[in-house]
Amino acid sequence: MMCYQLAQDLGKAFSDRAIFQTFVDAETTLPAGSLKDVLGTLRSLYALICIEDVSFLQYGYLSVDNGANARREITKLCTELRPHALALVSSFGIPDAFLGPIAFNWIEANAWSSV
Repeated sequence: MMCYQLAQDLGKAFSDRAIFQTFVDAETTLPAGSLKDVLGTLRSLYALICIEDVSFLQYGYLSVDNGANARREITKLCTELRPHALALVSSFGIPDAFLGPIAFNWIEANAWSSV
């Protein structure tokens, strides 16, 4: 059973690294500007979310204190990305019908009148 868990964790780590490399490769092709900045922030967020994974704690690669630091940085990066959230979602071409009401107007979607 331990071998299965290790194989699963290694597979996930391999996939995470491949996705991260795709971010880096895409960034290098872009000229300096706001798109490159947003993609860099998104890449950093992705990397921290991967690092925060319980496997890094389990195998001793991340201390509890460093995990807490990663969580704080994730919160900071989410705040930086917030103004770009709709543009990021739109860039995936997801039809509006598949997006929940919270994606458009958080205050209206959570008002008592809409419940």
